[in-house]
Amino acid sequence: MSGNSETNIRIAPCTLEALSRITLRRATSRDETVRQLLTEHVASQEQEHPEDRLTHISTLLRYPRPPRWRSEPRTDVPLRVRAPADLLERARAASLRLPGQHPRSHRDYQGRMLTDAVTTAIARDEPFDDDFLTGLLPLLRHGAALGLWRLTTAATSTRPEKVWLLDANAVRARHRLTDAPLDFADQHILRVAEALEREESWHASTRFETATALARRFLTGPQAEEREQALCEQDKPWDKLYQDLLQVDDREERRLRRRQGSTSYDWTGRGGTAVWRARRRVDLEYFEDWLVERTRNDPAAGVMEEPASPGWLLRIPPAWLAHAPTPTASGQPPEPYATWAADGRLLAFPYRNRTAFWPLLHCVGTPGRQPVPGFEPVAAAAAGLRPEHVLGFIEAVLIDWNHTFTEEPDLRIALDVSADQACRFGFITAEDQHQLMAEARAATLQIMDDFITWAAADGARPSYLHKLREARGNTRDFHRLTRRYPTHQRPKFLAPRASWKWPGQSVTAELVAGSPPELLQWLAAAAHRRSSLILEQAMEAAWHRAFDQYGFRM
Repeated sequence: MSGNSETNIRIAPCTLEALSRITLRRATSRDETVRQLLTEHVASQEQEHPEDRLTHISTLLRYPRPPRWRSEPRTDVPLRVRAPADLLERARAASLRLPGQHPRSHRDYQGRMLTDAVTTAIARDEPFDDDFLTGLLPLLRHGAALGLWRLTTAATSTRPEKVWLLDANAVRARHRLTDAPLDFADQHILRVAEALEREESWHASTRFETATALARRFLTGPQAEEREQALCEQDKPWDKLYQDLLQVDDREERRLRRRQGSTSYDWTGRGGTAVWRARRRVDLEYFEDWLVERTRNDPAAGVMEEPASPGWLLRIPPAWLAHAPTPTASGQPPEPYATWAADGRLLAFPYRNRTAFWPLLHCVGTPGRQPVPGFEPVAAAAAGLRPEHVLGFIEAVLIDWNHTFTEEPDLRIALDVSADQACRFGFITAEDQHQLMAEARAATLQIMDDFITWAAADGARPSYLHKLREARGNTRDFHRLTRRYPTHQRPKFLAPRASWKWPGQSVTAELVAGSPPELLQWLAAAAHRRSSLILEQAMEAAWHRAFDQYGFRM
């Protein structure tokens, strides 16, 4: 059938067997059967309140589980799905999304939303089970699934997470006693805790094992449907259980691990990075509020403070404003803003159930707003970004890359660009470029020599050392060999690139100064890439901080 999109999902063998039975009963091809099931399922889901939509228990429990190692056999089977692209997108939108889940994630994370849609659609028409699924309530509402997941996260929360969640409990308790307005600090604690619970969960095998244990406790037996209702309502008995699971004292478990010399995996790092992501999410909410609500007379600079953000300074041209107009009756952004965004004259990003537009200027002498002249090259660098990522791009083009801080941030905030691009735009000479390349080459060879010396001292086999020496000078081959070394404690091999530090301020400052369009587009893309890398480094630092402060020690 023409006009269909194709994609692969992986499902349980018993699910595929159920699909075969439906195909035989309907006397249609497997592709057509899947399309029919999805069409019926999506139409039903879209008629329900989001919390009343259905999901299959296997989605919540991450079943079948992915193999832990590449050598392990898979227990799921592939299914090719061919259906209209619009139907696939609607199916994903109406499927269960656990907090922290992204469209494409590490194998520890919940299966993709389309897998849930297909599995649930099959189960609604033809029930199925196997040794793992037998006895479990097969279909449950999204509200109940999220209620069980929140109990799971409470039972498996790490110490960095518990600090914020228990602080939020204390804030709520104080507020119930006094009913006084919350100050900013208390509001901030509640916002971070809510983001941590509802948006930034970490996923891992241990969490799905805990979810399975809770599911067998609540979603089996003659009272399964009654308990599913309780999970959906999340009333006082549920909240008491949640608090009990969250406040379990793990000191006895830690003492036992020390006595036994246990080295079982410590999930503190994942908890620390989840907290970092929650705090970063709240920081971006503050940033978008500042962007939309500021006027021409408000401060035009602000620091995204550590540790949730890298501590960089944002500078905005004072006259540049954002606007979030009231949507039309159909829910769409009004004109002319929608056309300006479609034409690449400004950027659009989600803001409080609306769409905000930036940058805009007040019209001189008349009411109204207009796009900033010459912004098109910067907007072009954001082409292809998802709407939820546009705010991060705006942040990147506002960063002052050479601000002098009273106290230097923990991370190096600098816009390093490739030497060849710097030469291309005339910032450095060809001789400067060759010098930077020679320095990078020398640094790479030194890193290779250091790794060979370390491997020899660690007792590497002579044949392996011989291969390393032969690959010295070939970055790709040498890197491949370092990854084969059988220890997680090996030094990371990172070959430095020939780069040049950008001496200017922000991308927007370059636009105001009249820089050429080609440079603006390249610089905006480079600033976004660099800021994304620095944010990844900040999250990695949060991982290490969590272990330093809360990690298990023998």
